Amino acid sequence: MNEKERIERLEKEVEQLKKELSLLRRHVEHLHSGRFPSSIPLLQLLAQRGLTVLEHDHNTQLLLPPTASEEHQGIFFNLLRRYSFRLFLRDLIQFPEGKNLKKLCRYCSITTARSYLKKLSELGIVFYNAREGYKLLIDGVASFGPTLEWFVGQLFARYFSAPVLTSVKFKNTSTGGDYDVIALLEQKLVYVEVKSSPPRGVEKPAVKAFIDRLYDLQPDVALFFVDTELRMKDKMVVLFAEEMERRFGKEAHNRWKVTRLVNELFHINHGVYIVNSRKGVAANIQRCLSDFRRNWRLNRVLVPWNY
Repeated sequence: MNEKERIERLEKEVEQLKKELSLLRRHVEHLHSGRFPSSIPLLQLLAQRGLTVLEHDHNTQLLLPPTASEEHQGIFFNLLRRYSFRLFLRDLIQFPEGKNLKKLCRYCSITTARSYLKKLSELGIVFYNAREGYKLLIDGVASFGPTLEWFVGQLFARYFSAPVLTSVKFKNTSTGGDYDVIALLEQKLVYVEVKSSPPRGVEKPAVKAFIDRLYDLQPDVALFFVDTELRMKDKMVVLFAEEMERRFGKEAHNRWKVTRLVNELFHINHGVYIVNSRKGVAANIQRCLSDFRRNWRLNRVLVPWNY
């Protein structure tokens, strides 16, 4: 390795350390503000289950400056509640700069796109000038996934006052990988798998990995969330039904049947939920959690990972 390569490597390491330090500062600010519940009870519960957390809340590809204030985080969170804004951000990541806004207007009007860019400019996420165009200022963001995970985690913290962890990695689990969102709600362990792709982008391995992780984590309730307003029955319900049949054979049709809860929300024995965004992410998650509570005596013995 020559001198130039060594310096470049050191510069990248310094930038990574800056991001990690900013994330740590953000967590400390949350603790001191008292507005968000501490994650300590959740970490304790995971430790009592024999799960060693190696890493969490390590979203270095978050589409938000590491130094963002609590006020800016709140503004960004509220923007993310809009489905059109989330679709807009996907396009912004794909087309991070340009003079013409046409590529950012697949799911919104030019007026809305300008409004979004102005708000993002105020948050330090983009540079925007009506004459010069726009440019994304956050480097290294390859997909919308980490930002969507952050949004769902914030939803549990802000709406449900729940201790929450995102992007969790455990030591010595059979499946490996990240657990997108884990929360502690009414002393029940909640696990959410977050998919930013539409149903056509979700395949069998993703559903299999989700079910596999349930055996390691043993949550009380699990949600498979796909950020789409499209129908879930055509693709997602089929994938889950096939996975249940692969695991349990013909018994799955009766014992682990995928059943409609309401609209495009589905469940397996009121313990596993398939969730989309139509009618609102918070409202849909709340509907599933309410159903889970009403059927606690049933789902505690009939969810697949307790079999």
